[in-house]
Amino acid sequence: MDLVGDLLKQVGTGDNLAALSTAVGGDSAGVQSALGLALPMLMGSMANTAARPGGADMLTSMMGQLGGESPAGDMAAYLSTPAAATGGGDIVSRLLGSQMGAIQNAIAQKTGLPPAVIGSVLAIVTPMMLRAVSQAFTGKKMDQAGLTSLLGDQAEMAMKSSPDAAALAGQFLDVQQESTGILGSIKKILGM
Repeated sequence: MDLVGDLLKQVGTGDNLAALSTAVGGDSAGVQSALGLALPMLMGSMANTAARPGGADMLTSMMGQLGGESPAGDMAAYLSTPAAATGGGDIVSRLLGSQMGAIQNAIAQKTGLPPAVIGSVLAIVTPMMLRAVSQAFTGKKMDQAGLTSLLGDQAEMAMKSSPDAAALAGQFLDVQQESTGILGSIKKILGM
């Protein structure tokens, strides 16, 4: 299971990529590049959040508010709803916190897209990422340990597959100074 890789394939290619690019006002190559950086960053941020006291509960609560199926199957229909661009804005700002602006600017510099376009991409794909995590627990109990472990494993896989995203995560994500457990493995990947 590679949640970031799967979502990147669903959203970052073909008609879905074209629909997303049109919706955010960016060129397809730039949006695809932005997704390649943003999705691993989001997964890393979720893993980091889950490992903090109360973080897993916050993520579980955010997932519970989403409801419905993943829109990646019919991106064009999803993007035509007003909730697509606005619904994820609050979620991504809660997830990235005070680093959101800096992360947007860093991804914008790497992709050549304006920061506002990156913000729109993040707002649209963050709920999709949360849904993908939630669906990974279908039929299983989603407790704090299970969620933290899954997100840590997924973040590690995502960072290994995208050195650029790993470098950004090392720069912007507030990885706690712990050398053991999930955060320790993320820190090792990030070379911290």
